Amino acid sequence: MTATRQLLESLNSALLQASTLEQYADKVVQQHLQANPAWTVEQRAYFVTTLYDLIRYSRKLCWGLGRRDLVNSVTGLNSDDAWHMWGAYTLLSGQTLPEIPEVSALNIADIEKELASAPEDVLLSMPAWLDERARKELGAVWEQIARALNKPAEHFIRVNSLKSDAVSVQGSLAKEQITTVPVDGLPNTLKVEQMGYLFRTDAFQKGHFEMQDAGSQQIASLLDIKPGMKVVDACAGAGGKSLHIAALLENKGRLLSLDIHQYKLDTLKKRAKRAGSHVIETRLIQNSKTIKRQKEKFDRVLLDVPCSGTGILRRNPDAKWHLNEQNINDLIVLQKDILQRYSQMCRVGGKLVYATCSILPSENGQQVQAFLANNPHWTLEEELSLVPGVNSEYDGFYGAVLVKNDIS
Repeated sequence: MTATRQLLESLNSALLQASTLEQYADKVVQQHLQANPAWTVEQRAYFVTTLYDLIRYSRKLCWGLGRRDLVNSVTGLNSDDAWHMWGAYTLLSGQTLPEIPEVSALNIADIEKELASAPEDVLLSMPAWLDERARKELGAVWEQIARALNKPAEHFIRVNSLKSDAVSVQGSLAKEQITTVPVDGLPNTLKVEQMGYLFRTDAFQKGHFEMQDAGSQQIASLLDIKPGMKVVDACAGAGGKSLHIAALLENKGRLLSLDIHQYKLDTLKKRAKRAGSHVIETRLIQNSKTIKRQKEKFDRVLLDVPCSGTGILRRNPDAKWHLNEQNINDLIVLQKDILQRYSQMCRVGGKLVYATCSILPSENGQQVQAFLANNPHWTLEEELSLVPGVNSEYDGFYGAVLVKNDIS
């Protein structure tokens, strides 16, 4: 596809917006797509993919352009810098640059010469502090993981079994020129190979599916849910996993979805209505009493705790620029506190799933082992560790199934 001048100018503007780190890239994308309804499917796809790649590879691109001052922070980016980054990205992708003045001085030989001296963390385009931490925690396999995290995310949907099935959804989407294929081992999961206007489709409007990574879809399944159970999703957010739990419950039983942000719960309510999920009750966590009042009331507890998001950098490439070392250290303290306090909501004989979208052991297995050491009446039943580039083609997720035993 030949990008138009207007499309490239929008791309330049979007990169400048995202580089300030004042808002996340997905919000910038949404603004520009809404402002350009006349763009074709191909133009929309080019805009989104290219913007995310420019953010993803910003360290590498700036080094290749000889802009060492921007390698560790692109917050000082100006319009010329943004044009040059796009030009370098285009050349490194093996494409020819259009004859426009903004990129007329660029050539691939100069860029490759500069990159020949780049350190590995720059070539991986990871923040230096994150590269150092990940190498300490993960060892040599980190480079393999980092390369996988730099690949654009694929798109998956979870078919809502309360309203439809995979074959029906696949057929419905095909009528609207959206191509999907089944995913082995995940009967209600479809991989989207041709996006189109997915969220304008009849199937989406009727609540027949939700966009959810195939890795994320495996977390709720760890809960071993049976219809009629009492379940709590204690860090529900906008409710992707709550909706999955409601489907596994077959709308029989009780699902309490908790969060500290009312606006997220409001979004969940809207999604639940569209999905026909009638067992979901939302509640704002106002203080510690909200949790204490639910002591030993649930058969299943999901703790999808706040985390670094390092497992989903393919999907949110700008997240690594919003993070810093202290953020992760603070999150680890918070995770430990949530696991200790919120676990009291599980009844004896019940199960708790501790989950993150991180690939760092300090947020995953190490947290679980520390909890078990301090709480001998709990046992580890199962662990799921999905690591991009190692054992998974999906996003990175961790889940631990813990069983609460009778100590009497």
